[in-house]
Amino acid sequence: MTTLIDFHRAVQTTLASKRLGTPVFVRYLYHSPIRGQAVVTRLAKTAATVRDWLGAPLERIVAQGTTASRHVTLLLEFRGGLTAVVTWAGTTGRGDGIDLTLIGNHGAIYHDAGDASQWDEAFTSDEAAPEKDLVTWIESAIKSGRPEDAPGGKR
Repeated sequence: MTTLIDFHRAVQTTLASKRLGTPVFVRYLYHSPIRGQAVVTRLAKTAATVRDWLGAPLERIVAQGTTASRHVTLLLEFRGGLTAVVTWAGTTGRGDGIDLTLIGNHGAIYHDAGDASQWDEAFTSDEAAPEKDLVTWIESAIKSGRPEDAPGGKR
């Protein structure tokens, strides 16, 4: 079974090959029936991964939805006009539960959970702790429902 770490590593390897050019946009949608603090933890880990793929500091987060509603979407704005949309849905998805679109200035890659192997369980995650300040920032954005600039400056 492919792990989430392997999946992310495959994307990073593709980016390192430069065949997509410079990444400019990411859409990362995942389905997972997690609850409570695990939702924000997963959102923070995913946002950090996307930030690393784009290679730019995160400047603003806009959040819509709540963990109670079982749906949260984050709009992530990065330095240089790069953007990403990270969405969590609190349901079980098709396939491995992850849909990814990553657009570069010379190409794109896609991963459609509906086209993925039908495993008995979703991708396994790493056990590393999320960045605490990113967790706090995401919690604040979810609570306010307004754009939240990087606290204390750019990240």
